[in-house]
Amino acid sequence: MQIRCTKADHRDLQIIGVCSDPQCQQQRPYCNFCLPIHFLHLNKLIPQELLNEWIQVRMECINNVQVIISQCNKDLESIRKLFNPYINFNLEKLNELEISKIDQLIKGLCQIEIFEQLLLQQFSQLALQLQQIAMDFKDLMKNQYSRIYLQEQQSSIITPLIQQQSSNHISQYQQQSVKSLKFNRLKSNSIKQDGRCYAIAFNNDDSFILIGCREKIKVFQHEKGNLKEIQLLNEHKRDVSTLNFMKKTNHFVSGSGDQIIIIWQPNQINQWNCLQKLDGHLNWISCLILNKEDSLIISGSEDKTIKFWEKQNEFQFQQVITDHLGEVFSLSLNKQENKLISSSKDKSIFVIEKQSLNNKWFIIQKIQLDQYGYRLHFITNQQFIFQPYLKKKMYIYELDINNNLYIKKQEQFVSCGSEVDNRFFPLQYKRLKQILINKNGKSINVMRIQENGEFRIEQIIEFGSCDNYGQLSQDGNYLVTWDSSSRQIQIRICQEK
Repeated sequence: MQIRCTKADHRDLQIIGVCSDPQCQQQRPYCNFCLPIHFLHLNKLIPQELLNEWIQVRMECINNVQVIISQCNKDLESIRKLFNPYINFNLEKLNELEISKIDQLIKGLCQIEIFEQLLLQQFSQLALQLQQIAMDFKDLMKNQYSRIYLQEQQSSIITPLIQQQSSNHISQYQQQSVKSLKFNRLKSNSIKQDGRCYAIAFNNDDSFILIGCREKIKVFQHEKGNLKEIQLLNEHKRDVSTLNFMKKTNHFVSGSGDQIIIIWQPNQINQWNCLQKLDGHLNWISCLILNKEDSLIISGSEDKTIKFWEKQNEFQFQQVITDHLGEVFSLSLNKQENKLISSSKDKSIFVIEKQSLNNKWFIIQKIQLDQYGYRLHFITNQQFIFQPYLKKKMYIYELDINNNLYIKKQEQFVSCGSEVDNRFFPLQYKRLKQILINKNGKSINVMRIQENGEFRIEQIIEFGSCDNYGQLSQDGNYLVTWDSSSRQIQIRICQEK
């Protein structure tokens, strides 16, 4: 590998190896003068003489993945073939069959019903997980191609193959992103509900929906936009303000104006009971999030604090942050779950980082604002969005790798249509569909993130007042809302064209 370092002050030294650390933001091929900038991960440096072997090992990984995908396709195809006799069965000939044949037919159909009950939900959940993994990998590779393509010295380190792959990838994505989407209301599926509904939540496979109706929690079964109420929970004493299903189970967490956080667990017939109460805040629970492992609850409150609750045998209080001078409105974890952002009535956003040595969270940046806002959300580890109160623009912050600080990079027009707003109804982002739901006053801005990073408004849903609340399903196909004008729980389905 006879390549020279392109850094201006490195005297055109020969490249002696490459850095294989996934998180490294520096030039991967390195010379002797490059070594100090890789000192935190020296064990990830691959000397030139070992590079071919290292590449071969990665190519073997790719081959192994291809083998696994091929085997999965064969297994799924074998299952599909088992259904062929039933798919092709002519019901008009049922009366012509012998009793033994009818017996076999009914037994087979019964087994299919068992298969659906036991495995179909698992398949659906697994499919979503696989889609998420594929999306993550595609984003990773897309970002890598973009970084390589934009290097000023790209001609010395990029092969034509990678350039072609990048071009093909962007072209394919642009063709797909031409499709527009719209949420259409399923009018016949609306449910009359007089009391306010501040909080709504879907479980991981969208088969259950929780709706906080004042101090009560209604549990619904959900199937293709149809809701069937199956339970009413009465443990809270004041309005329910937050609802979050856990990721790995159908346990869920609720927060309320009674200052209490409750963890709920289901039994075998999908009836939920109070498992644990967390009593630590001195005012309304205004926002609450969980990590992917369901082992950490982070709650924000009108009492101006952010509290961390970690699961051991049960959830226990671990830490509090008291630096905000006003009510904490919103919380969001980045994808790596090592950074937390919070917004408050004190016109500030805090960036809070988890220290790996002691698992404690520390404020690393305080962003001062010209206006407070109720909503913010991480899009990637390097980017988050913030909606200032009643402004017709959304702020987009990005990480500056030179100083490791988040800086406002751009503003995006959004609809508002109101002179007041309510704090509930958090920002929501679904990566599989690249959909962003941003409530602002009377308006719900349905947005989609484009390949070039721009946010395009696909639809604006207008309500009669700012008193509207909602939640997007995990797969991004359904939007459930309640508003004070209609006094209805309304369901909308996403349609692309």
